[in-house]
Amino acid sequence: MNNSEINSVLFPAIAAELKNMKYDDLNLKRIREVPIFDVCSKLGISLYGIGKLTKRTKCWYHDDKHPSMHVNKKKNIYKCFVCGKGGDVIRLVQDYDNKTFIEACDWLVSEFHVVLIEDKQPSAGNSSKSYSKMNNSGTNSDQFPSAAGSKTTSSLCPLPSDLVTKCFSLNSEFCRAVVSAGYLSDTQLRHAASRYRLGCTKEGGVIFWEIDAQQQVHTGKIMYYQPDCHRDKEHHPTWIHSLMKDKLPDNYELQHCLFGLHLLCPAERKEITEMSPSENATRSQISAISALSSTEDRSVALQSAGPKKVAIVESEKTAVILSELFPDFLWLSCGGLQMFKPELLAPLVNHKVVVFPDTDETGEAYKQWLTVLQQAAKLYPFRYPLRISNLLELHATPEQKSQKIDLVDFIFEHG
Repeated sequence: MNNSEINSVLFPAIAAELKNMKYDDLNLKRIREVPIFDVCSKLGISLYGIGKLTKRTKCWYHDDKHPSMHVNKKKNIYKCFVCGKGGDVIRLVQDYDNKTFIEACDWLVSEFHVVLIEDKQPSAGNSSKSYSKMNNSGTNSDQFPSAAGSKTTSSLCPLPSDLVTKCFSLNSEFCRAVVSAGYLSDTQLRHAASRYRLGCTKEGGVIFWEIDAQQQVHTGKIMYYQPDCHRDKEHHPTWIHSLMKDKLPDNYELQHCLFGLHLLCPAERKEITEMSPSENATRSQISAISALSSTEDRSVALQSAGPKKVAIVESEKTAVILSELFPDFLWLSCGGLQMFKPELLAPLVNHKVVVFPDTDETGEAYKQWLTVLQQAAKLYPFRYPLRISNLLELHATPEQKSQKIDLVDFIFEHG
């Protein structure tokens, strides 16, 4: 299986979805659902009247002496009964604030934290909530740290970085299975393993390290795989910090980060890309990278770097494999359905983010991830709209949903 087959034959919908960053009909519909009373308030338009569904204001299209512009909450539109002009919330922002159509959409998405959806609307009962329902879902943002008050990597007590260097290996059952099962070629696996710094235990378990953008090691997850590259569920995942509990400093406090987050650092990405496939060379270069620069230097580099296209999935396996199939995207993993939290997205505020939840029979994973994105959009000042893919909700078969497949399963089952 080569890249041209993947992009042109197996799943053109995925390739097209990753490239699509425009407002399609579905997302325009979601933008138009932003409550018009709230939009008026944000724009500084005073509304008059005691009615719950309709209020009035002075028309901005003509010299209005008395409030003749009617704003309807139920229909989410406005109309002047003197000059006849009116429209939806997008037109309202365009005309009142002198913006283009795209600028008005951008403003509404940013100001009202609209989470955009890729592809088409899921079927009823398996779909996302509407904007208004999502915005009134009872989410209490106080349970999450604010952008200013959240814990940052500066307060982190990281694990020793030489652990990553010492444990680096291509000998895990996972690395062997990725190649033998046909997911990646040997060269692709070596490249991916060096970039993600995959480790190996004496028992053959793979270590997926959680390293942040400042190259600080938060922890590592040990997982075991069968020769077909599916999880060995008889071996439960183990955390490195749990194995080291007697050796950890008193001030160590676990703070999870996304798997692969260290690749945000421009210098890190370049260095890893140029690595030799030789394991010994890779090990020595990883050691050199750890001492490349101070955390402050890396932070400056991150701030000066341009936005990256980031794709987030649930499993580390999926991130590793898709990083080679779609190298234009930076593939990250949260490590599990329940581990996807708003605070994990805080380091990505300046990047273009799309998430690919796994699928299931009830669409619960999709709904949970959409809720997390909605919460994150309220907490942090994202430069670009957060996006969620409903590709699996739309195209996975009932049998695949019952198996709770992810993006890699879907791709290769269609091959």
